[in-house]
Amino acid sequence: MSQHWSEYWEQGNLTSFGTDFSGNYAGILKDIWLPIFKELRPNFEVLDIATGNGALPLLLKSYLDESNVNGRVRGIDIAKIQLIKPDNDSLIKIDLIGEINCESLPFSDPVDLVTSQFGIEYSNLSTSLVAVANILNVGGRLCLVCHHHNSMIIHRNKQILLLIQSVTTKKLVDNLYSLTDSMGQVTTKVDINRIKNDQACEALRNDINQSIGELHASNETALVDSEILNYVTTFFKQGLYWPVDKKKDYLKFVQKQLSDLALRLEELVRAAIDENKLTSMRKILLNEGVELVSATTLTSTDAQLLAWHFIFQKT
Repeated sequence: MSQHWSEYWEQGNLTSFGTDFSGNYAGILKDIWLPIFKELRPNFEVLDIATGNGALPLLLKSYLDESNVNGRVRGIDIAKIQLIKPDNDSLIKIDLIGEINCESLPFSDPVDLVTSQFGIEYSNLSTSLVAVANILNVGGRLCLVCHHHNSMIIHRNKQILLLIQSVTTKKLVDNLYSLTDSMGQVTTKVDINRIKNDQACEALRNDINQSIGELHASNETALVDSEILNYVTTFFKQGLYWPVDKKKDYLKFVQKQLSDLALRLEELVRAAIDENKLTSMRKILLNEGVELVSATTLTSTDAQLLAWHFIFQKT
């Protein structure tokens, strides 16, 4: 699981939504944390589970930097993640630690707050929740934003997954490989004219256009979200005059990107929490002395279901 996420975070993404958020989380996914962070007291200790590149620690810091409240936020992730440059002028210290499995926390000092946004649900909850409960101070809270099995996020990403795993997408990439061989080396306008008059190249271009049309007709939104159109555009524009080997290397890169995306989306769908999984979570935590305070849902400005919001407290 960690390798394709490591590569994802290496691309500089701050949230798990890639280009959907140009910066950090916004809207309700940002604002929901403000009252939680405001309750932190001086010398607080916070642990953020599945932190990625530190989206929640950075939100916490931005909320509290003007308050005179000092403390530390440790963000852990099973993947390799980017470090945050220390800010010596801030009272909030952030430590990001990669390659740490939340199912077996390597810390013994207790914390006041454990957070996770679209993260902890990817783990084995029967072990990760016990580990979290053990590190919480009495009175400490576990605050989670988790994928809801019926959310717009899950529905949207299921459609992307279906599209990139379709026979049509495979055929499209295969035909791009075949076209690369049929075109041969392209260096001049003479080569372009040669290709235009080549029946095999023309047939492959028609097949490629037909595949794109089929994908567009099946789900235009998923097609855009998958980046397939951008990959094809790059192949024909920037890549037209590339050497044959470079074109094939690019297509291998495209296959890897689509494969990694499929893995992330499959994990996302499996991780989503339904009512049965919530009941199981409550039982696990209750056995460790951690009680459910509230379980609500978050919705977008256009009233679409986004996520679960859970608050637990150690009694």
